[in-house]
Formats: sequence, C-alpha cells, structure tokens
Amino acid sequence: MGRPSRILHRAFRTTPNGVVAPTNRLAFGHRAGEQHRQPAHGTQRAVGRSPLPDHGPPYQCRSDRPFVVATFRTARPVEESCSCFGPSAASPNLSVLLSRRAIDLPDAPRLDNTEDVATRISFVYGLTPDSPPAVRVAMTCRRTRHERPLGARYGDSAGYRGLIEALLAKLRLDEVIDAGRENMIVTAGGSQSLQLVLDALVVWGDSVITDAPTWLGAVQAFRNVGANVVGVPVDEHGTDTSALERELVRLRDAGVQPKLIYVISNFQNPSGISTTVERRQRIVELAREHGTLILEDDAYFDLRYEGASLPPIYALDEGASTMYLGTLSKTMGAGMRLGWLLAPPALITRLTALKIDGGTNVFGAHVAAEWLPEHLEAHVRQLRTVYRRRRDVMLAALERHMPPGTTWTRPEGGFFVWVTLPPSVDTTRMLPQACERGVEFLPGATCYSDGRGRDQLRLSFSFAADDTIESGIRIIGEIAKGELLEAGRH
Repeated sequence: MGRPSRILHRAFRTTPNGVVAPTNRLAFGHRAGEQHRQPAHGTQRAVGRSPLPDHGPPYQCRSDRPFVVATFRTARPVEESCSCFGPSAASPNLSVLLSRRAIDLPDAPRLDNTEDVATRISFVYGLTPDSPPAVRVAMTCRRTRHERPLGARYGDSAGYRGLIEALLAKLRLDEVIDAGRENMIVTAGGSQSLQLVLDALVVWGDSVITDAPTWLGAVQAFRNVGANVVGVPVDEHGTDTSALERELVRLRDAGVQPKLIYVISNFQNPSGISTTVERRQRIVELAREHGTLILEDDAYFDLRYEGASLPPIYALDEGASTMYLGTLSKTMGAGMRLGWLLAPPALITRLTALKIDGGTNVFGAHVAAEWLPEHLEAHVRQLRTVYRRRRDVMLAALERHMPPGTTWTRPEGGFFVWVTLPPSVDTTRMLPQACERGVEFLPGATCYSDGRGRDQLRLSFSFAADDTIESGIRIIGEIAKGELLEAGRH
C-alpha cells in the first residue's frame, strides 16, 4: 500500500472557557481518519526516520491553559489550497519536497511564547529583565545613528571590523586570548556559530562528541544535521576525560573519524559545572591525538561569582585545534543577537562563505563596538551582583522544599542549577502540573540526545525576580513530592 497522501490541517486549541478555537498556524498532517505522527523529541536520531509520538516538545509551556503545543489531538482537518500554486491547485506533497534534514523537524519552534514570560515564574530562560543596559545602549544608538551612517547598510559577511577589534581587545584583556582579525567571524549569537560549524563539517551520519547532558540548542542542532551524537558524562570536575578517551578509541577502532568535540567549559549548560584546568589540557591532548577539532562554547565566561577564572581551552591550545564560541547575549542583551567564533583562518574563510545574511546585525554591531570598551566592565559587575544573589536565593529554597533524595549542583557562575530527583520522578510529566500553577522549568530529557534525564531538570536563576524564586521552588517541590507519593514512596 502506498504512503498516505498529505494535506494541510488547521490546528485548534481549547480556550480557558472550553471553546475549541482555531489557531493562526497551519500544520501538515495526514488525511482525516489516517494515523498521524509527529517528530520525536529528546531522542537520538542518526540516520533515517524515527517513530514519532503524538505530543509536542515537553519543554514548551503555554500561558493559555489548557493548551495545545504542536499537537493534533484537537485538530480538525481542513483541506486548503496553496495560493502560490493557483486558486484551484491541490496542496503540494511536502513529504516529497522536504529535504532529509527538514522532514523530521518538529512543527513548533524551540523558543515560543516568550513575549509574556514575565507573567510566569520562569526558570527556563537564560536571561533577565535586568540584562539589557537600556539607557546607555539607547544613548549609544543615538550617537551611532548620527556618527556612523554605514550602520544602516549591508555589512561584511565576517562582521563589522570595529566590533571585531573591540572583541579581540576584550579577549586579550579578560580571557588572555591572543588572536587576529583573520581568526574571527561575527555571528547572530553563539547559536549561529554552532550552526555554521556543523554546516561546514558534518555530513548526515557523521559523529560528534558532546557533554551529556548539554545545551538544548546543541542537542537540536546535532539532530537537525543528522549527526551521530556520542555523549560523554559530566561529573563534579566537568567533562569526564577518561570517558572521552574511551569513546575516541572506540570510534577509531570502528574506523570512524569524529568531526568535533563540543564542550561548554565554564558553568556548563545545564549543569553549571566548570571543567578543571587539568581536564581542559587533557581534552586538547586527546583532540590532537585523534585528529579532531574542539568547539569550546564559553558563553558564560564573564559571569563568575566566586573562585578564580580558568584559562579557556582555546588559550591552552593556542588555537591549533580549538574553535572558540562567545556571545554578548548573556551580558549586553540576548536581543542584540551578536556573538563570535574564533577559528583557524582556513576555516573562518569557509564559514564566512556560508553566511548569506548581508552582515550580522550591522547597526547593532556598530552600537556594540562603541558600547563595549566604555561600559561592559561596569555592567558585568552589576550583573554578577544580581545573579549571585538570585543563585543564593534559589539554592536556599531548594534546601527547604525539595524531597529527600534530591541532589543539585552549586555553580560558581553562569545561570543554571541542575537538579536530580529520585529515580521514580519524571520531570517531563511534572511540567504541565507546574505550568498550571504558573511555574516553568526545563525537563532534563531535553538536554540529552538519547532520552536520558527523565528524573532531572534545569533551573535558571537569572530571570525570575528574587521574591518569586522561593514560591516557584516550593511549587516544584510540592509536585515532586506528589509524584513520589503516587509512586508509592514516602
């Protein structure tokens, strides 16, 4: 029997008063009466298609409860015509037209419903209302508009040279990284740096090595390019280099060349743990021995609240086999969408050729180039004070409200606390209950490529106001205790 034909469905949601209402989005599904499937979330996919569950991403939380998130349980099939094919033409068969990378993608964005996040107690987002230095940036914008009219035009693919020079000066001073303009490309946040690297290096089915758990965005980026993800544990000292060596040897013996080792060296997302200097040096040695590259994600370098700064892997390696990813999202403001990547010149030229954006946030780059030398240091000091206090409030609340048998990390910087609950607790199942009570967090399974982490969750202390952290943690603790009671544990 042939594959079912596909048509457009209009998604519906149940409003708070019980009315089933159409949303503004269209979704591609099967004809009425045929079984519908969706892309898997939180599971590893290397080659080919995977069984697809009938629910949306477990980490997405809507405010209009009860809600429908990328689900067709309440959808009513509506045959639609695509206007671009003429008023009477049948809808195109996307299952034939979509690329291999696109066909298994989820039908909901990773970030959604962010505009009203301030109405909830959100432990999801790595940002804060205090983050954008609005007044000083606004003043800089006004000066830039009058003094730098080129900021309103297209820019160089590698990025505005003035910003590159400002970033290189910051790196020399703070990270003790000595690099030249030929080593840097400006990107739309750190996420575009990762996407460009994967685009340049990874073919469907290639192997990449990463911390497990790791940043949700990296998990999804690896999935999008069809990478075979090899996870390496993270312990209290950071990336487990003994496990990394075992995996590298295993891959070598199987005739597999891993394309890169992805490491978040400082205040790792989601665990909050920093990799020790000794292990950083060992990662460099292993990468050289096995002929692969290191992609060091150092998004949180500036946000250290205690302890001594550690040298980046890039500095230890002198850039020989290490790429270094940074961002202004955690300091100047996430909405600026400005980041950077350091890499060998031969790779930078190829990554630049892959960019077709006409220059990354050209006006914002001009603003940042002027703002950074004058204001970044003072602003970061203010952020450290705010974030340190919120971290301490959250850690104290966890002590008071989490059930026995729960453990969590105590980060020296960054945004995140990583919580491990007793094994019978499923944090993905907990999330809808928390959302009903106005609280949201990131379930642990979203931070793994193989579906692990069901008893874990990530808490961001950076966004929620000080006076809401306590009540939010109390609610999560009550839900966790209820899950344990339901499982027969007291």
